[in-house]
Amino acid sequence: MLSSSGTRKSKPEVLILILLSVVTILVNGIALSAILFRISEWGITPNRIAVLGANLLVLVNLMMVTAQLLKSTSKKADLDSVGNVIARYLPIYIIWAIVVTFTFPLIFGI
Repeated sequence: MLSSSGTRKSKPEVLILILLSVVTILVNGIALSAILFRISEWGITPNRIAVLGANLLVLVNLMMVTAQLLKSTSKKADLDSVGNVIARYLPIYIIWAIVVTFTFPLIFGI
């Protein structure tokens, strides 16, 4: 498996990346459950909605990255596709930041 730098990544290195991404998905799930608990207990606030949206975006991105890593281990994709998934998802984070910055004050009267 070639990386974008032209060096070969060994299978154990890719498997470690997969393991780290799975652990990160689990930690993100715990964070999402805490956010949802706070929303159910104490109600909706702009901060909680902003953090919930951001964490959902991160979760989707992590799942896409993990899927690409799994494809790269089965030789259905190369390791560069992981970087492409990350790069293509950046505009979605920017859109969320714009929504939070410019529409939340209008919606929540801040």
